[in-house]
Amino acid sequence: MRTVAVILALLAVTPSQGPRQADDLLRRWVGTHHGRPLHLDFYDDTMLVVNDTIPTDFLATRDSLIAMGDTSFAVLYWFVLDRLLIETEEGRVVTMARQDLLARPLHAGRWRGTSTGGEHTFELLMYRGNIAAWRRLPGGQWTRGEWNRNVRFINFTWEPDSTTWTAFYDPYGNALQFEELEPGSGTVILRRAFRW
Repeated sequence: MRTVAVILALLAVTPSQGPRQADDLLRRWVGTHHGRPLHLDFYDDTMLVVNDTIPTDFLATRDSLIAMGDTSFAVLYWFVLDRLLIETEEGRVVTMARQDLLARPLHAGRWRGTSTGGEHTFELLMYRGNIAAWRRLPGGQWTRGEWNRNVRFINFTWEPDSTTWTAFYDPYGNALQFEELEPGSGTVILRRAFRW
């Protein structure tokens, strides 16, 4: 378990920056720390760090960021010329570039959601190696298949009859939207379930 203990010291925002909102963080940032790649992937109220698969809770103020999870840290941050700069406990400043939303990897994991009318609830598992499984909740039987991502669209092929679904991927909201999963289900939106 990697834990970086950091003493949090608040600094005033540089006047030339103007006020910034913590919402500016909600994207993928890439940089290098200690000669190794550092990725901070922010999703609404959770984030992923480097290659962690377990999400991290975070609290962001106007100029400080505290992350709590397998990777824990507290840093100061500010923006300069569309770059995120974070200052670590050692006084090192890490420069991070914004990465386009569509460049975010589609993490393997559990996705859950309901149809527009709320009558049907579904669970979808996406594994590395493009393997997938889905079921209706509660207690439905698993159907196995494969998935393949093409930028904003993800195609699923299910066994044994090669039924296909197409999902629209919303990387900012970390959600998948299907027009129909089963006959009569209507639009279904599945959101990444970081904890279950």
